[in-house]
Formats: sequence, structure tokens, C-alpha cells
Amino acid sequence: MGQNIDEKTYLIEKTARESAEKILAEKSLELNLKNIELESLKNNFENLVELKTKEAVKASELANQANQAKSQFLANMSHEIRTPLTAIIGYAEILRRENPEQVLMDKYLDTIINNGCHLTDLLGEILDLSKIETQNLRLEKKRFNLVNLITELKDIHSVTAQSKSLTLSFDIDEGIPEWIVTDPTRLKQVLHNLLSNAIKFTAKGKVSFKASTNWKDNTLVFIVTDTGEGISLEQQQHIFDSFKQADASITRKYGGTGLGLSIAKSIVGLMGGQLSVESEVNKGSQFTASIKSEGIAGKTTVLPASHSQMSTSEPLFVPQLQGNVLLVEDIFINQQLITHHLELAGATVTIAENGMQAIEKAMAEEFCLVLMDIQMPVLDGKEALKGLLQLGYSKPVYSLTANMMHDDIEEYKRLGFTGTLAKPLEVAKLYEVLSKYLKSVAKKEMPEDMLTVDSSNTINDIIKPKFLLALAGQYEQLNDFYEQNEYAKIGNILHIIKGSAGSFGYNRLTEVANQVLVLIRTDKISEASKQMKNVMIQIEKILFSEKKRG
Repeated sequence: MGQNIDEKTYLIEKTARESAEKILAEKSLELNLKNIELESLKNNFENLVELKTKEAVKASELANQANQAKSQFLANMSHEIRTPLTAIIGYAEILRRENPEQVLMDKYLDTIINNGCHLTDLLGEILDLSKIETQNLRLEKKRFNLVNLITELKDIHSVTAQSKSLTLSFDIDEGIPEWIVTDPTRLKQVLHNLLSNAIKFTAKGKVSFKASTNWKDNTLVFIVTDTGEGISLEQQQHIFDSFKQADASITRKYGGTGLGLSIAKSIVGLMGGQLSVESEVNKGSQFTASIKSEGIAGKTTVLPASHSQMSTSEPLFVPQLQGNVLLVEDIFINQQLITHHLELAGATVTIAENGMQAIEKAMAEEFCLVLMDIQMPVLDGKEALKGLLQLGYSKPVYSLTANMMHDDIEEYKRLGFTGTLAKPLEVAKLYEVLSKYLKSVAKKEMPEDMLTVDSSNTINDIIKPKFLLALAGQYEQLNDFYEQNEYAKIGNILHIIKGSAGSFGYNRLTEVANQVLVLIRTDKISEASKQMKNVMIQIEKILFSEKKRG
């Protein structure tokens, strides 16, 4: 009996021990797995901390580099701004103090205006960069003569190249289109920057400009090559970055803001192309810019020797028409300019100065065509068209506007405009529209010399002097209103200048006037006040250059 109890006790203890050992083994295994997992988490955490530390260090280094670049940029800008300001203030003080003879006075005024224009260009670069960073840089696409643009660049840069005893060559590879569609101001800005840099950084040798065309897809390629000091591979990595030049010695030696190539690359990208560089130290550099044109026409195989040897526009065929046209335009100079072209084609012109007058006259008289300005006092062009359509008006109405972006044109279509004509006026396009809606007159009813006309002489001899006279008066008014902080009145004058200056080739004045006008209309008066100097400088430059020419 006692033996059986001992055996049972032994078996129970054995079973309990085995069960305990099993549980212990399982827990040991579980603990071991937890230790392994913990060790793995520890290692991962250490790796993560190390990675984040490296990222933080790298971010800190990049931030420091960016701050250094911007600090260097501000130092450069301080130099770039103070240098022309010194000349402007210095020569202005001489003029006030010494009242020099006319020859010296003209020389000093030239210096003041040229340095003022340089400051305007610097400001333009900063504004362009701001637009790029906020994705607000837009292209103003229009049809223009590419040969004229290249030849103008050739004329400008030949003088600088000659002053450094450099050979400057311009070549076109198997011909280029005479007419293309893109933003001429921005394209000129890019090519001007590439040529300026090439000449600036080349001490001896040559600079060459080459243009070629892929006629299948309307791609234009511009290559600027120099025999200058070249750019290292490391420097090429940052050559298109904002605020940076190749190195600090470049800034000390040549000046500049370090924004030009960065802006140029962004512009070329907006034009559907690319800007690239190939360079070797002490052997020179080659910059290649490609762009897309939305249309091409004509072909030129040889560039003229100088800008003076080429025509500035297509031969203008003046149609022989008759019919009534209602011109809705609030700016007097524009009224005269457009009326001149309309009457040259045989149209009878009635003028309305705002949208309200346009509705009254359109409903009271019979017109073949209405040409409607968009921005006008009392009632603008868009609201005037809505009023006409509500009254059942069915004659063609074309918008006249400087706002030629794709979204603008689409808006005008949605509103019901028959079509859109650009400002500054493209006369050939105007005559195409007139020919569509006015009655054609047989040749025998008009003098033979009216068939093809160069109206530029009439415009320059009669209308342009009126524009310049008005501009001189507007300059005085702007000065007075600026001193009195009358920005509503300043805005009215800038609207007139913006609407008319481009018609006479003063595109830069149109641009800066529009910039200030937008600031005034969005109640950014403080910024508008700062930008007013750009408008005044441009007007001074125009009036002074025209005075010397006359």
C-alpha cells in the first residue's frame, strides 16, 4: 500500500516536473525571441537615429549653403545697386551745382539714364525670379520676325565684342524661319544673357552664335560658343542655380547677380525646350538653348549685315474695302493709330470711348464690324458685349487687347466675342479681319499706290510725335500725383501709357507701367510706390533719346 502511494507520488512529481520544464523551455524560447526582437529594434533605432542625424546634418549644411549663397547674393546686389546709384547721385549733384555746358550736360544725363536703366534691369531679374518661384511667370506669345530679333542682338553685342577685340560671328544653319510664334521679349532675354556671358567671360579669341531649325516639329536651337576661361565639372552642377555664379572670384571680377542663367533656364523650360552647357576649363564653353514655336513662316538663309539693312515687317498689302466700323477705345492715341489703319483700307470709322457709348452707337447705327477694347472706364469691353448680346446684337464683335494668354482668349470666346486682335496692333491681322466682314472694292475704284503701303512714315511723322508730346505731359502729371499720393489718378495715367506705348515699340515702358498698375489695382500701394521709379526712368529714357534724335 505504501509502495503504491510512493509510486503515484513519484509519477505526479515527475509529470509536474516535466510540465514545468516544458513551460520553462517555452518561456525561455519566448524570452529569447523577445530579446532578439528587442536587439533588432535597438539596432534599427540606432540606425534610424544615425540616418536622421545624417539627414539633419545634411539639411543643416544645405541650409547654411543656401544662406551663404543668399548672403553672397545680397552682397553682390548691394554692390550692383550702389555702383550705378553712385554715378546717378554724383552726376545729378554736378548738374545741380555746376550747370555745365550742353555737351557735358548731355554726357552726364546719358550716364544717369544708362545707370538708371541698369538698375531697372536688376530689379527685373529679381521680379522674374519671384515670379518663377511662385510659378507666376507667364509667356506673352505673339507672331514676330525672328531674323529681326537675331540681327538686333548682333548689332548690340558687336559693339561690346569689338571693344574687347573679340571676333563675334552669327550663323544660321541651312536657314531659319523668318516668322515664329512665342514670347519675343523672353526669347531675347535668354539669348542676350547667353551672349553677354560669353563676351564677358572671354578675354581673347572669339564668340559664335548659331541658329538652326528642325522644320518637322518647329524646334529652334540656339548655340553660343566662346573661347573663354571655361567652367569646371563641379561648377557646372550649380551654374543654373539661383543666387549662384561659378565661384566667388567670378563675382568679384565681373559682378552680376547670379540670377541670369537660372531665369533663362526657367524661361526656356516654359518655351518647351531645354538649356544646357558643355565646357572645359581654359578652353571655353558652349550653351545650347532649344525652344518650340507654335508656328513658323518663311525662310531666311543669310542674315543681313546690320539691322538697318533689313525690313522691320512683312510687306503690307492694304485691302480695298468699304464699310462702317465701330472702334471702341478710350485712349486717344490708340484711336488715332487704329483709325489711320482702318481708313487706309477704306473703312468709315465711328469712335466710342467706353462700353456704354459702344452699346448706344451699335444699337443706333449699322456697322459691319465692332472692334472692342477690353479695359475701359464707365463700362469695360466684356460687360459691353454682354449688354449687346442681351439686346440681340448679331454683328461681329472683336476684342482688342494686350492680354493674349491662352486663358484670356478662351474667356473672350466663352463671352461671345467673334475673335481677338492683339495690342500692339498687328496690322496684317487687322486687314484679314476687315477683308472678311467689309465689302471689297474693285481695283479701278482706288488709286494704284493704295494697294501696298508702308504706313510707318505716316505714323512716325504724325501720330508718334503726338504720343511723345502726351507722354511728356503724363510724366509731369505722374510726378505731381506721386508727391500727392494720388494713386487712383496715377493708375488712370498708367492705363493710358500701358495701352499706347507698345504701339510705338516701347515695350519695356508698357511692361513696367502694367506692373505698377496691377499693384495699384490690388491695393499694394507701398510696393507700387517703390516701382514707380521704373516707370519714370523708362519715360525719361524715351523722351531723352527722342529729343537727341530730333
